[in-house]
Amino acid sequence: MEKAKKRPVYLDYAAATPCDPRVIDEMVACLKIDGTFANPHSKDHVYGWEAAEVVEQARERVADLIGVSPLEVIFTSGATEANNLAIMGLARALKQNGDGRRHIITSMIEHKAVLEACDALEQEGFEVTRLKPSKEGLISPKQVEEAMTPSTFLVSIAQANSVLGSVSDVHAIAKIVRERGAYFHTDTAQSAGYVRTAFDSSEISMATLTSEKICGPKGVGALYIKRAHKVPLMPLIMGGGQEKGLRGGTVPTHEVAGMGKAFEIMGKQGEADARRISSLRQRLEKAVAGIPGSLINGSSEHRVPGILSVSFKNIDGRKLLPELSAYVAASAGSACSSSDLKPSYVLTVVGLDDDLARASLRLSLGRYTTPQEIDEAAAAIAMVVKKLRGEGAQP
Repeated sequence: MEKAKKRPVYLDYAAATPCDPRVIDEMVACLKIDGTFANPHSKDHVYGWEAAEVVEQARERVADLIGVSPLEVIFTSGATEANNLAIMGLARALKQNGDGRRHIITSMIEHKAVLEACDALEQEGFEVTRLKPSKEGLISPKQVEEAMTPSTFLVSIAQANSVLGSVSDVHAIAKIVRERGAYFHTDTAQSAGYVRTAFDSSEISMATLTSEKICGPKGVGALYIKRAHKVPLMPLIMGGGQEKGLRGGTVPTHEVAGMGKAFEIMGKQGEADARRISSLRQRLEKAVAGIPGSLINGSSEHRVPGILSVSFKNIDGRKLLPELSAYVAASAGSACSSSDLKPSYVLTVVGLDDDLARASLRLSLGRYTTPQEIDEAAAAIAMVVKKLRGEGAQP
């Protein structure tokens, strides 16, 4: 029998994570004939009632992790939709209500779901200020305060950047924003469960949540909307008035059940996961920092446990991932066009030139990363960098 080829070490948890077996069990129970497979909006029989109970239990689990009421959690198809609902839904609702404010503040390194939503609103007559982060990828409260005008109605800054892993103090920013009478939104896709949320005691108006980064399923997310802030939102998806009329469409019971279980698990073991993952990241960082010509990007102090961005001088960055792919599954924080590998806009914004930005890796760790995998990945990265510099060949 032919021996199975060894798979690359998976270090792309910031893109997607494998589902925890406990999450899978929770989801499967919602799919079988003897399970809670029914439409949770069917109000006329026990099957629908049972499915609705599963949905509400999931809502409670999500709410518990971030310290809010279940009534403040709206399920969506993922973080992208939640970001769009928060930004475009608020802008259009205020416009429809006759609010004359038209100014939005965000940063230059937000996720495309935020940046492109803001781009679309500019086409509708809104004004957008995009703040430049520090070289560490941080946005300061002072920056936001100085950018605000009487016309500002929304500020949207991610808690953790998805390429650098840098964590901005969104709670301090939100306090300033609310004092000026505007709403504050944050994307917590990379931080929920690892970085303090406690939104009940925060001035954050809205927060985007997802499960695919914490060993839950893809295709499901949520938007936290603080009741005390009375945030007006116009739905983007019309349907049967599901999710308090803010998001039409049948709620997928198995997906939200999986998300709820993933959030429950994070509530119980998130701190332990964070300590273990942080230790492994430090081990990997020490190893890659020892490679000549390496540069660690982002903040050394304010960061999520599992994301490491590193660049390498004097190599052809377009060859880095292809050469490495047999050994390590990672990303560059880059977008591909049809003819060339474009450098990550996040890395160029924080000061890297195009060549160095191309010659970069985002290495992200998670629940199932092992010390052995870290050592294997570090050795492979060192070997590939050396090869690309013409200093050695693949064995």
